[in-house]
Amino acid sequence: MADIFLKEDVRKHFKRKKVIFLGDSIMRNIYQDFLYLIEKGDLTPHDLLRKKGRQIPSFEGDYLLEGTGELTTGRTYREIREYEGSGGTLQDFMFATYCFITRCFSRELEEFINRFKRRHGNPDLVLILSALWDINRWGPEGIPNYIKNCRKFLTLIKNTFPPSTQLIWLTSPPISVDVWGGFLVKGMEFTKRSMRFAQTAVAFGFDVVDLHYWMTHQIHKRMPDGIHWTQDAVRLQLNIILTHFCLARKLPLPDRWGGARNRPLESAEKIAKAADEGPVEIEREECKRKGRDEDDEPPAKKMRVGEESSMRNVGEDMFHKLEEKRTDDYEDIYDGLSAKERRQHRWSGQ
Repeated sequence: MADIFLKEDVRKHFKRKKVIFLGDSIMRNIYQDFLYLIEKGDLTPHDLLRKKGRQIPSFEGDYLLEGTGELTTGRTYREIREYEGSGGTLQDFMFATYCFITRCFSRELEEFINRFKRRHGNPDLVLILSALWDINRWGPEGIPNYIKNCRKFLTLIKNTFPPSTQLIWLTSPPISVDVWGGFLVKGMEFTKRSMRFAQTAVAFGFDVVDLHYWMTHQIHKRMPDGIHWTQDAVRLQLNIILTHFCLARKLPLPDRWGGARNRPLESAEKIAKAADEGPVEIEREECKRKGRDEDDEPPAKKMRVGEESSMRNVGEDMFHKLEEKRTDDYEDIYDGLSAKERRQHRWSGQ
């Protein structure tokens, strides 16, 4: 699932890197924890994770862009933050920006991406987490429009930045059935399904980190509002992202797992290895593998489509014949016995 990253690890891997964080308040917490880890190395305090916009004009050396951060609860809320190091040895250390979004694609987001390109060039990493607002705050067409907007956003990234820019689509962590706060619209039934439309990102060749799956095992660390997470759960989410980042770029992991085996991490490494090897090609007819020498061990037999049905029929015939023989044998053994005596005979294993 995740290795454990300290301040020095993040500073080493993200030195002179440019990172874009796009998403809702869940992504804001991840962005805040990322900066807090770089600057302080500790868990982000809960009182800071609860603040947004003008409530916190500067956070660990970042700053709120002018004209954003006005506290509202509607879809027009805007918040853009930028970080370039807090000064001293961290001056010009790296560049990170966070943009609050209520839809995974909009004209405002397109302008933000193009403005970043003009001012800062190509980012090294783009993280996006967008689902809750898309589905629940944009009317009955929220889900169909969300699917369309996913494609629009991914097309925008693909056409704007080079392949060296890594995009990671984060699925939304699970939310509670009962949610309180300014998120829900009165009279609207809250979506209880898992909001994971990550297949589109995979189809575009981008990465996916399934926070929904991993955080399902950490429900006890969810805050009372049913949406946000405790400080250690936010750090877990960040560690999961950083682990994926290192595996995708073949960077050494800190290897601070204290147990004998980190099976979730082993699973993540296997997934990364499978991704490097590419998709599995299914062959429908027998053919010789390309580049195979005649002296090589022959490949395993490949069935043509339709052959499996005939093989299945043969197996069923053999099963029926054995069943008929076993029934005949049982009739000879149980001849003259009552039903109760027959059951006792079978259970005794005689």
